Amino acid sequence: MEKILFRKLILDISLRALIITFTIGLIVWIIQAANYLDFVIDDGHNFTIYFYYNLFNFPKIIHRILPFVFGISIFFELIKYEKNNELLIFWTNGITKKKFISNLVNFSIIVMLLQILLGSVISPSSQLKAREFLKNSNMDFLPNLIKQGKFIDTVSGLTIFINEKTDKNSFKNIYIQEGNILDLTSDNNQIIYAKEGFLDNTDNKIFKLLKGKIISTNNNKLISFEFDKIDYDLSKFESRTIKIAKMQELPTRKIIECSISLLRDISYREKMFLCDPGSLKNINQEIYKRFIKPMYFPLLTLVCCFLLTFSKIENNFSFKLIKVFLCIFSILVLSEILMRYIESSQSLFILVIILPVIIFYLIYNFLISKVSYG
Repeated sequence: MEKILFRKLILDISLRALIITFTIGLIVWIIQAANYLDFVIDDGHNFTIYFYYNLFNFPKIIHRILPFVFGISIFFELIKYEKNNELLIFWTNGITKKKFISNLVNFSIIVMLLQILLGSVISPSSQLKAREFLKNSNMDFLPNLIKQGKFIDTVSGLTIFINEKTDKNSFKNIYIQEGNILDLTSDNNQIIYAKEGFLDNTDNKIFKLLKGKIISTNNNKLISFEFDKIDYDLSKFESRTIKIAKMQELPTRKIIECSISLLRDISYREKMFLCDPGSLKNINQEIYKRFIKPMYFPLLTLVCCFLLTFSKIENNFSFKLIKVFLCIFSILVLSEILMRYIESSQSLFILVIILPVIIFYLIYNFLISKVSYG
């Protein structure tokens, strides 16, 4: 009977958490997807890249909202059990409040491990995969970006101006500037003017230009010549979109190795990111986010279990509910604030790591003494 009761409780909490997680997650994902429309509108990526980039960023959203969702789920589920007199079933079957708390804490430890897995393996790898889609993508949406009377500087080192767009891929009075024509020391700068042009239907990276003139720099001199027809290759240019992996996208093993090396003043070389003393704070913050913040899950569970210390028949029941909710909110805020104050100091970093364990021990002893006395 005891196993059945706890199984139902865990199932109810898990179901509520899943519904809230995917509801909030979907809302955040849609809002984020709207913000990422810049990849299509401004950066020239197609909708396939846009879709995959958003899809692989979804685990990151789940990882961020799960602590809040987990605390809220236990809080409201225990309130529901109290109002429906379902907690009495536990007490009448000989289950003590101490055992009830211990089982919930054990459940929260399992969720904590899942959160660590999500934050240290699944989320970084999915975000890195999303970044690879951008890195390996071509700007095959460029034709739709070209509008008459508008300067297009989507790609780095290239500016295009179209005076008139006559058809889907046909244009008149085309101005193309590559690099800075005023910098005579570089041989990679040029201006191209063409009366007509069109993008190759088989390869949108080839811009066929007709009847124009090229002005370029060579050995500190300006050189110009006219042409009847040339093929201008756009494939050598890249989007301005950032393609270097961010800290939250890096593999956990690499950032841990970097952190240990820097704390020990040992040189560490890595191609994916710069591992130097200046980046130690950001690296330690990322380690904290992946491994230390999930340690607050059992702490949130303990705070929710203070709901067991009073009943719905008390006059100040609503007031006590608010107090418990504020404590849950305070724990969540504390976990965020501590991450902001992580420095490159090894002693401070260790203190931040053990702090949730110390708080858990103090609250657990206080709560057990309170329910035992009750």
